[in-house]
Amino acid sequence: MKPFVSNALRQRSNVRDVTFDRVYPDKIRLVSPRFWTPVAVATTAGIWLEELGCEALLDIGSGSGKFCIVASLVAGRACTGVEQRAHLVDAARVAAATYQADCTFIHGLLESVDASRFDAFYCFNPFGENLYERKEQLDDAVELSELRHFHDIAIVERWLQDAAVGTCLFTYHGFGGRIPASFELLRSVAIGSDQLRAWQKKAPGPTSEYFVEVDGAVELCAADAAETT
Repeated sequence: MKPFVSNALRQRSNVRDVTFDRVYPDKIRLVSPRFWTPVAVATTAGIWLEELGCEALLDIGSGSGKFCIVASLVAGRACTGVEQRAHLVDAARVAAATYQADCTFIHGLLESVDASRFDAFYCFNPFGENLYERKEQLDDAVELSELRHFHDIAIVERWLQDAAVGTCLFTYHGFGGRIPASFELLRSVAIGSDQLRAWQKKAPGPTSEYFVEVDGAVELCAADAAETT
């Protein structure tokens, strides 16, 4: 079964989520529909990753590693994930080794990452859990708070402002923060339970406008003058 899954993804054949998820322990597998990127979404993103010429992707809040593993096998690219829950990093590393995917998983917070190493980022609403009610959160193994929510969003917004021209951003169920208007929306497709979008940075420097993803739509907004000086 394991070689079948890896070979099928390399050939971009359909793999069911329940089949892929057998690599995980029961507790991780049971929450897959809610917390991990569906195989079909990660497959599409992997195809886009290759077509757009991206070489090094960072999955922000990589969880069990499902997106990285699928995208890496589909695109034939190395993928990196950063995740603050140690038990999920352990599970992701085992799964990547099992499926022979070229993935690296960093256990830590965003502050531990050198974002300049990457020319692509993936966000599956990575900070939304901070605002969930306790019963809707995965567990209490890490700090989850409104303060953490806005702190982490601010870090990624700065990464996007500082990113080199040509950097790509893939979002699913939104990013949760502001995307500089220096990024252009290249592709958007309804897949799974929401829109998968591919953005690419087209101009350097700060911008006076930004995009936000709200309720499945994209809106262009003006930034405060103080934020662009």
